[in-house]
Amino acid sequence: MAKVNSFYVFIFLMFATLLTVNSFYFKGSKSFLGVTYSKPYKINAEKSGIIKNLFVVPGQEVQKGDQLIEVESPQLNLDIQKLRKEIQLFKSEKEEKRELLNSKVQLLESEKAILKGEIENDVLIIQNEIDLNNKLTNEITGNTDSVLPDSVTSLKIEIKSIKEKGSLRLRAIDIKIQDIQQENNFDQSQIQSKIELANEELEWKLREERRLNKYATFSGVIENVYVKEGEEVESFTSMVSMNPKHPTSVVGYLVGKKERDKKLGEIVTVKSLEQPNLEIQGKIIGFGAVVELPDILEKDSSLKTFGLEIFIEIPEDNPLVIGEKIIVK
Repeated sequence: MAKVNSFYVFIFLMFATLLTVNSFYFKGSKSFLGVTYSKPYKINAEKSGIIKNLFVVPGQEVQKGDQLIEVESPQLNLDIQKLRKEIQLFKSEKEEKRELLNSKVQLLESEKAILKGEIENDVLIIQNEIDLNNKLTNEITGNTDSVLPDSVTSLKIEIKSIKEKGSLRLRAIDIKIQDIQQENNFDQSQIQSKIELANEELEWKLREERRLNKYATFSGVIENVYVKEGEEVESFTSMVSMNPKHPTSVVGYLVGKKERDKKLGEIVTVKSLEQPNLEIQGKIIGFGAVVELPDILEKDSSLKTFGLEIFIEIPEDNPLVIGEKIIVK
């Protein structure tokens, strides 16, 4: 008889405990259980290359910004060197054309100076001849107001002609200088366009080179390393997988007759079942199907329980651990 009473006492205590847990955690049908998850993040090669250095091993904890892998691409390195050499050649060509222009302009300016000297000299010779004729005429006639002889008039016309022709020749040299300057400006513009285009391509290649090296985009733990140093990899090859240190989502399960009035975008409280003081706010982002509950949520492994999936997003910075049983309110 004592054994029967002990059995019923045990059953009563278990039932009371379940009621207490239900009252404390669930508060009726408004609360439900779930599990925290985190999807592994795979880091793939964007371009074929050779693994130069590995800085991580499975199980290693890394911080955001830590370098994981150093990759080099011989073809990309060759392209970068070619572009740098091409840019240097363009710059040299640009400088050579500028120096050539200066030489041509200086030569033409020298021609101008020589021509001006010749004109001035020719005019001076004729002017001296005019002055001499005037002096002789005045001495013979004794009249400073005498009419100029035809020879003097002819000499003055000759001076005028020399100046006009000289002016035209000087103008022709100026036009020639303008032409070669315009031609040089066009050439310089063309070369500068090539330099800018090559610089843009070089910058794109350098960005592509920087993207070869892989860095942690969040703090987490290395799950697996799929490559080794010295290995040649093709584009899109998986190199490393890592998990966040904390879960990024929760899947909750509405079981039985619980109210299914949850809405997209609704803010809920996600709390650790084992450590109720650890909690965080989450947001419902979707609903799934009625599925079998994970083993961690099954009370009796011999019985299968089904529930409606509710997907909840939680901040990356949270106190929970991956795979933890939680309660959602």
